[in-house]
Amino acid sequence: MSVKRKSNWYIYFTAFGVTLAFVLVAIIAFKWYLFPDEKTQTGVNSNGEIVQNYRPTEKDNFNAMFMLSQGAADNPDLFVLIEYNAVENRIVLIPLSSGISVRSHGKSLPNVYAAAGGQGVVDVVKDITGVKCDSYAMFDRNSFTSLVQSFGNVKYNVPKTVIISDNFSAEIINAGEKLFSADTLFSYIMQVDFGEGELYRFNIVGDIISELINQNYRELDNSRLNSLFNSIYNDCETNASRQDFTSHLASFLYMVDYGVSPAEYYIPYGEYTNDGGFDISDNSIITIKQKAGLI
Repeated sequence: MSVKRKSNWYIYFTAFGVTLAFVLVAIIAFKWYLFPDEKTQTGVNSNGEIVQNYRPTEKDNFNAMFMLSQGAADNPDLFVLIEYNAVENRIVLIPLSSGISVRSHGKSLPNVYAAAGGQGVVDVVKDITGVKCDSYAMFDRNSFTSLVQSFGNVKYNVPKTVIISDNFSAEIINAGEKLFSADTLFSYIMQVDFGEGELYRFNIVGDIISELINQNYRELDNSRLNSLFNSIYNDCETNASRQDFTSHLASFLYMVDYGVSPAEYYIPYGEYTNDGGFDISDNSIITIKQKAGLI
């Protein structure tokens, strides 16, 4: 007489379920290895050099907001939109009037920063210009001069004799070619009254910082770029992460090898308003977007 065996299907089903769960956990645990994030470092070998045949693409482009204050306890009073176009090996510095937000937000950029921090400034600039910043960094005198000292001095043809005054001492900088240290550079762009208005100062700021980059970028390598990033990350208020840096490292190294005077500047034009604001021209906003590679 034959005996009918009881089915053990539920045992196999349970074993299959446990195995499947094990596999899913393993995939999640090693996701960084099996499915690398787009922001992980690519294009750089173990020696810190760009790999053969690497070429930057549009995903390597980014925008950042640079802010500078007199001291650690002060609100920033210099705002520069930085547009990095990796495809074209170009860095565009765009100094922004502190009053650009008055019309739409009822307060200046320093007041926006005081109320909402760096991210608040980023949001306002996006609202006005249409350019979204991927990150921001707020420097004071100490963090700015430390970064410049690591990067290098700058030779600059001073257009006219000016006086640097900080209410305690005064220094005369005569017209002509000068070698600016980090401290003198900070004082020149932050404390000099050029006597010709905000837009003239912005031209000075854009010109001299562009020269600073163009005169020193060839000396950068993997080690120095890491050192500069660490200086920003450790000494500034910033939302930039190391992952942000490593994801763009290859394009930075590519610019060092193949860029030709990559830094330039653009001063937005428009009209000052009776309430202390500054309305950027629509055509100027188009130019800002074009330089960012958005249109």
